[in-house]
Amino acid sequence: MNDYKNKEQIKEYLALLEKKGFEAKLFLKELLLNANNALQIKQNCEDKEVDFEAMMEVYFEPSDSSITIVDNGIGMSKEELNSFVNESSYKKVEKVLSDNSLLEKELGLYFIFALAQKISIISKKHKEDTAHKFISDLNSFDIAPCINEDYSGTVIYIKLKDEFAKEFTNKENLISYLNDLKESISFDLFLSYYDENFQEKVEKIN
Repeated sequence: MNDYKNKEQIKEYLALLEKKGFEAKLFLKELLLNANNALQIKQNCEDKEVDFEAMMEVYFEPSDSSITIVDNGIGMSKEELNSFVNESSYKKVEKVLSDNSLLEKELGLYFIFALAQKISIISKKHKEDTAHKFISDLNSFDIAPCINEDYSGTVIYIKLKDEFAKEFTNKENLISYLNDLKESISFDLFLSYYDENFQEKVEKIN
C-alpha cells in the first residue's frame, strides 16, 4: 500500500466539510452522473460490442454497511485511476482549503471519504486488455491489475462509516434519492438488494 502524501490536508478538508455541514447524498448524485457520462461515451463508440446495452446499478448491503455502484460504460484506465492520487489531485485539495467554496463538487474521491471507511474501484477501459483495482482508506491506497472482465465498465464499492450506513443501506431512502435523480439519467437504472429471505431483488427505477 502507498501512503497519501497529503494525509493531513485530507483530514483538514474533511474536518472543514463536517464543520460547514454537507449534503451526504450528493456523493450518490456525483457517482451516478459520472456513470451516466461513461455510458454516454461508450454508447457513442463506433467499435462498441454489437450486443451492448447500457445500464447502471446501485446495490446495497446492510449487513456489510456498504453500497456499490456499477456501470458498463467506457471504463477507466490505470492512468485514470491514478489521477485520483497524483500531484494534480493534491493541488485540488490545496485549492479547496484556500477557497472553501464548492467543497463537495471540487473533490469527488476525497469527498466520499466523508462517508466512507474504505473505497474499492475495479475498472476496465474499453478496448484495453487489463482491468485494474484501486483500493483506499483515508491513509493509504494501492492500484494493481485484477481479474479481467469481458467488457468495459466500473464497479465502485463503498464501505460506509457507521453514522452513514443506516441512511444509505435503507431501501426506501435509496429509492427516494434515486427517483430524485432519474430525470438526469439517460440509461436504465436499477436498485438491487437481498430481501429478508436472502432472495436477490432487482427494481428498475426509470
